[in-house]
Amino acid sequence: MYRRDDSGAYNKWNVQGAVTVGASASATNVSNAKIIGVHTDGEIYFNFATGSTPSVSSANDLKLSSGLTFLNVPRSMSVTDPAVYLHAQRVGSSDITMRVVFL
Repeated sequence: MYRRDDSGAYNKWNVQGAVTVGASASATNVSNAKIIGVHTDGEIYFNFATGSTPSVSSANDLKLSSGLTFLNVPRSMSVTDPAVYLHAQRVGSSDITMRVVFL
């Protein structure tokens, strides 16, 4: 599936491998995406960061409920490092399966 971005160029629908989100935070590199489709089978805490070391705050980060949602990947988070990571951690006591698609 292809879609046009703001510049008129085509983006591909790029399915990533499923990720298990557990009690410890995980990091997924989303630098190559402008938008990500995220499907989870349970609630997660998440944030975007430039570092690959996962860090999630259950007190301060956003909570995403189960289901499908699309998120814009933030840009220009760092002048020296263009990398962007999605950090995630489960909310409940059971591990969560998270599927990510790059657009």
